[in-house]
Amino acid sequence: MTQEVYVEEINDMFTSIRGQRHDFLNHVQVIHTMAQMNKVDQLKSYVADLVKETRDVSEIVHHSSPALAAFIQAKTTVALGRDIRFTYVLPDNWNVEETTIKAIDIIKIMGNLVDNAFDETETLPPDERKVHAAIHIKDDRIIELQVTNKGRPISAKDKEHIFQPGYSTKGDGHSGLGLAIVMERVKHYNGNLAVQPEEGTGNTHFRITLPLTAI
Repeated sequence: MTQEVYVEEINDMFTSIRGQRHDFLNHVQVIHTMAQMNKVDQLKSYVADLVKETRDVSEIVHHSSPALAAFIQAKTTVALGRDIRFTYVLPDNWNVEETTIKAIDIIKIMGNLVDNAFDETETLPPDERKVHAAIHIKDDRIIELQVTNKGRPISAKDKEHIFQPGYSTKGDGHSGLGLAIVMERVKHYNGNLAVQPEEGTGNTHFRITLPLTAI
C-alpha cells in the first residue's frame, strides 16, 4: 500500500531533478550569451529565477521526511503543468513516530485535499490560480494540516455532503471519493476537520488537527 501511494510521486520528483540537469547546458548558453551582449539586468533576473528554482527543489529533496519531500515535489510539478501557483510550508524536522500517525496517512489526507484544490482553482483565470498547503507540528501534541485555495463558494448543501462517498460538485468524471477518504482518516485518528470560507477573498480553508497520541 505504501509503494502504491509513494511510487508515482517519487518518480515525478526524480523526473523533475533529471529535467533540471538536462536543461543545465541550455541555461549556461543563455547566461553566456547575455553576458556577451552585456544585458546585465536581464542576466541578473534570469539567474535569480534559475537559482530560486534549483534551491526550491534542493530544499525539498533534503527534507527530513522523504515521503513529504516526494509529495511536495510531485504536486509542484503538477501545479506547473496546470498553471497553478502552488506554495507550501513544511516542518523543518519531521520526527513523528509511525506508531502515532503514519506518514502514508498524512500523504493521503494532504494529497486528496491538494488534488481537490487544484481541480477547483483550475476553473479560474490563470492569474488567480493559487493553492497553499501547510503542515505544522504544534507543541509536540498536534499536527495541523491546512490547504487553501480560491474557487467557487461552498454552499451549505455542499458543505453538508462533500465528505460523503460518491458526492461531487465537479460533475461527470469525478468519483467523489477524495474528501470521503480524508474524513475517514481524520476520524480514524480522532481528529477534527473544518471548512472555513474567507469572506471577501474567495478563499476556502480546509483545516485538520490530529492529536499526536497513539491510537
